[in-house]
Amino acid sequence: MSHATSQNIKIFTEDEIKDITSNYSTLIGRGGFGEVYRGVLDADYDLVAVKRYIRLDLREEFMEEVSIHSMMSHKNVVKLIGYCVSENTLMLVTEYISNGNLDNILHKSDIPIPLDIRLGIAIGCAEALSYMHSMHLSSDKLIYHGDVKPANILLDDNLTTKVSDFGLSRLLFGGDTQFTTSLKGSMGYMDPIYFHEGRLTPKSDVYSFGVVLFELIARKRVKRGDSNLIPAFNKACAKGKGLRELFDAAIADEKNMKILKEMRKLAAECVTLDIRARPQMNDVAKRLRVLRKDLKGSPQSILATHSSWQNPYKQGTSMPSFKKGFSFFKGNSSNSKILSELRNVRIFTKEEINEVTQNYSFPLSTGTSAEVYKGTLEDNTVVVVNRFLHEDSKELFINGGTTLSQVVHKNIIKLLGCCMEDTTLIFIYEYIPKGSLFDILASQEDLALDLRMRIAIKTAEALEYLHSSAAGIIGHGGVATSTILLDENFIPKLTDFSRACKLIKQSEATTDGSVISSSFLEKVLNNDPSCYGSVLRNLESDVYNFGGVLMALICRDKNTDHDDLIVKFTEAYETDKSGKAMFDRDITAEEDITLLEEIGRLALQCTILKGDEMVKRPTMKEVAAHLGMLRKSWKEGTAGAHAQANETDARPAMSAEPRLPNLMRHLFGYRRISTSDPIKTC
Repeated sequence: MSHATSQNIKIFTEDEIKDITSNYSTLIGRGGFGEVYRGVLDADYDLVAVKRYIRLDLREEFMEEVSIHSMMSHKNVVKLIGYCVSENTLMLVTEYISNGNLDNILHKSDIPIPLDIRLGIAIGCAEALSYMHSMHLSSDKLIYHGDVKPANILLDDNLTTKVSDFGLSRLLFGGDTQFTTSLKGSMGYMDPIYFHEGRLTPKSDVYSFGVVLFELIARKRVKRGDSNLIPAFNKACAKGKGLRELFDAAIADEKNMKILKEMRKLAAECVTLDIRARPQMNDVAKRLRVLRKDLKGSPQSILATHSSWQNPYKQGTSMPSFKKGFSFFKGNSSNSKILSELRNVRIFTKEEINEVTQNYSFPLSTGTSAEVYKGTLEDNTVVVVNRFLHEDSKELFINGGTTLSQVVHKNIIKLLGCCMEDTTLIFIYEYIPKGSLFDILASQEDLALDLRMRIAIKTAEALEYLHSSAAGIIGHGGVATSTILLDENFIPKLTDFSRACKLIKQSEATTDGSVISSSFLEKVLNNDPSCYGSVLRNLESDVYNFGGVLMALICRDKNTDHDDLIVKFTEAYETDKSGKAMFDRDITAEEDITLLEEIGRLALQCTILKGDEMVKRPTMKEVAAHLGMLRKSWKEGTAGAHAQANETDARPAMSAEPRLPNLMRHLFGYRRISTSDPIKTC
């Protein structure tokens, strides 16, 4: 059997895994399958979890898990990064989820978990399973998990669910039932129909989820010795007494009883032995959202019925029709046009926004064009809600949202939703806790040189991606320390796309983004010559402004603005042939001076302004590669970096006649090119 995997999934060698885990030094979990270690992807600085399997004879099953997991892209599913297969080992590499699993939090800790957080955990899990069960809508394959239990429900910093462990997941082809004689699963959570008859369906997941729901409301294991929660709840309901004692005392107060009884009722429906009477996972998710809304005291059950809660569509498929359920756009053609340009975002109503923000109770800032509030989605995801204020900045506000909805990169902030009901104009973004790089640089917070290198490299890679054909050639136009946000691990996220320009529209994009011919680009430019000028200006501006960000990172001067900083750096290198006088004293250890000097020189190349020398400005692709090389040389303690520092200076001057090479320089690093040459990406 062949196993198709996503092109974004990396294949690691054993030696690479040893480096990532520092020779398996940090064990974070152990189970019947094997062990889990924490690691760091050195090139990406990302924390990861490495799952090492004990049994090497399960290669076929392992590759099936990789194949299934690689198909999934959902915010409540743990992201698969890569895998390693060799004679000696089978290993999975996934994103690292900080708060461990639900089993440990529920049953091995005394962390208080309010009812709304428990509902959020349940909703996130139900959303992930609903997403899996709906994947057959866009193909002939239907996916179910097969081992839903608290130990496979991971929780991040906000206790947002990330479903993991797809070792028992199966693809069903052309149907929704499969029979097996090889039983696999976890006793106590396994569907009895599967156990006795070997009949596997997505409703098997529904049963297991029902058991998890019982454990969430009782904070006890469903089976402890001879006692079993499910018949205990059934018996209490039949007698009409003793129910309250079965709920976790920490949440079983009077105001919560109605919600808890409804959760128990839903859990009981999920675990019924009449498989046809079990609800679908998307119905379970809807009902849980209604309960969370009722818990918050909202009068209407909007979350249960709103059309934005259709199953998430996969990237690459067409957007769902906006005709049904969007009557409030009648007479507002501009809003309809905006919606048609948005990709992969949830549409909120005003009532939902009120709930997310608790009636705008947590303001973060107010600017000239927007008010910014903190909010929380139903699955505990923390978000930022930007509410548009002034008509004269409407175009910029909308441009930022629509552009962001069309890009996907781990170092670019995610747009999660929007609201355009009546005259309301709101965009909802992921919440980035540490604030901007500008704020961090101006604070007293310690910022090691390695962290500064990480911020520089990951921001450069985000800009390189924007400037590539994969993104449609987007110039950001507003790169600054204030538009680079940092998460709790100092991972940068580029934000504020209000001035962004995109060259290749969705309708013009080629099916294969990996090859762009000069004739195709000439056609695009001829269709909209003014767009070319705007995009090229932004591409040049991004490189120039990134040079200023590099300078700010290595000097940490709180009192000098961007342009003055460039002047100071230029003067320092012209008079002293060194930037040492500008460097932040906190990072000027003798062994680091060479690296700082090279970063300073690269920053100066980015900020070249003289017209006849502009060709020496690197592209963002070159900047990202050069920073990576500098960091590698620094880590290895080699002196090779200096010799390559001025590599771009030696390139031949670019021809001035045709306009196309200007764009080619940014896309592919070409310095001299004929317009008749076909251009291929590297």
